[in-house]
Order: sequence, then C-alpha cells, then structure tokens
Amino acid sequence: MTAASVEIRAVPLSEKSDLWAMYQRYALELAPLVNVQPVNGVIADPRFDKYWREPRHWPFWAIANGRQVGFALICFVPEEQAMRVAEFYIAPEYRRDGVGTTFARALLARHPGPWRIRQIAANTAAVAFWRNVVEPYGYSETCFVDRGIDRIEQALIVT
Repeated sequence: MTAASVEIRAVPLSEKSDLWAMYQRYALELAPLVNVQPVNGVIADPRFDKYWREPRHWPFWAIANGRQVGFALICFVPEEQAMRVAEFYIAPEYRRDGVGTTFARALLARHPGPWRIRQIAANTAAVAFWRNVVEPYGYSETCFVDRGIDRIEQALIVT
C-alpha cells in the first residue's frame, strides 16, 4: 500500500458502530499508558457520541485501497481558538508505510489555522510520529501533566 492511496472520508452515523469497534482497538492499545482497565472488554468514552451530535466535531475515516485503516476525531476548542486532534489511530498492520502521515497532513490541510496536537509522553512512537507530521509547518512544543499523565503538545499554524 502506498501513502498516495489514502483518503479522508467523514464517518456517517450509519458507520458509528464500525468506528466504535475500531476505537476499542485504539483504546485498548492505550489503556496501559493511562492506567485504564476495560470493563467487560470495553473502554468507555462518554465523549465519543458528541462527534455526531455537536457542531465543530468531526469523525473521519482513513481509507486506503478502499479499506477503513484508521480514524481521527477532530474538534475545534473554543477556549484555545484552535483545532485539536482529539483521537488518531491507524491500525498496526497499516503503520510504517506513510499512510498515517498522509492522513494526518490531509486532516491538517482540511482545516487551515491554529492546531494543538497532544500525545501521552510515554507513547514515544506517537510523539515521534506527530513531530514528523508537523515538522514541515514549524511548531512549538510544551510538556505538561494532565490528570496525572505526562503529555506533550505541539502547537502549529497551518496555512
């Protein structure tokens, strides 16, 4: 698979359960980093539904060769006057071939202006991935603690 074959597609309400299933793979992968335990195999997230209910919240599929290979949950944060990548996931079997980078940069280009992108500091692969994604734009980076978890945030402006 080549990175050039990646497209962004909005997740319609009719595919919300498909996204929830992929979200669970993502959440279970991150659970040890945030000290969360699944209940009956499920990681709850009360924020998930707002991507189909609230304005300025967008769920997107990463589509490669006609297949759903990942997703992103994007929102505008009024307090920061910036877009935020709330959640981002590429299935492990599609990583390391440029699909994620192409998808991420296409999402940034879709919404020009200020962005803030956060990662769990212990997730060193995600930190390296996002530094690579935002490097062409120039960015500033801060470290902070949120709910007892060390985090890294890149702030950038996409023109």
